[in-house]
Amino acid sequence: MSLPEAVTRALRHRILNNELPADSRLVEANLAAEFGVSRGTIRDAMRILHAEGLIEIVPRRYSVVTRMSTEDAEDVCYARYVLEDASLEGGFGTGRRDLVKELRLALEHMSVAARLNDLDALVDSDTQFHRVLINVSGRRRLTDLWGMLNSQMGALMRAELERQGIDMHETVQRHLGIVSAVSDGDLARLRAEVRAHYLDGFPGAEGAPGGDGAARP
Repeated sequence: MSLPEAVTRALRHRILNNELPADSRLVEANLAAEFGVSRGTIRDAMRILHAEGLIEIVPRRYSVVTRMSTEDAEDVCYARYVLEDASLEGGFGTGRRDLVKELRLALEHMSVAARLNDLDALVDSDTQFHRVLINVSGRRRLTDLWGMLNSQMGALMRAELERQGIDMHETVQRHLGIVSAVSDGDLARLRAEVRAHYLDGFPGAEGAPGGDGAARP
């Protein structure tokens, strides 16, 4: 791991776990002294965190921890929903039992992360959970497009937990309907669950099936 990657990982962990809450200032010189690295290394890390939607950079001054807007969160969720639904459109394929096992394993990892109150780890396991769904079709370009959205999942989940006023355990619970639908072999219900998981609670999604008034990170 390079120095910028190591610094990025450390700062990402602090931001996602709210050790650095929204509006916290990140001063380049202070961070360079703390991590024992050059200011150039800090600038590289800031650029990565900015691309992930976790900070805003004030040129030649400092960076500020930010939160993804509701509009941007809805855009990311809609894009992921469209891609995952397209992957599921053709059915479960021949490996539905293996699919259930993989989803349950990812869900167990999510539960552990929630117990540890570690949103950084929860984001990783949530990504693995949904990667199982996007891989169902076996279409590489579909998976590649989906993967391009992953860099902003931490910002999305941090913002949505705060907007909805829920905790990480609730986030884990909101994946159970997807696992249940796959376990029952009910494709129509699975697609409805995925739609509700991503779109419920956003202004443009009142008609989403399974709506409960809260978007599901």
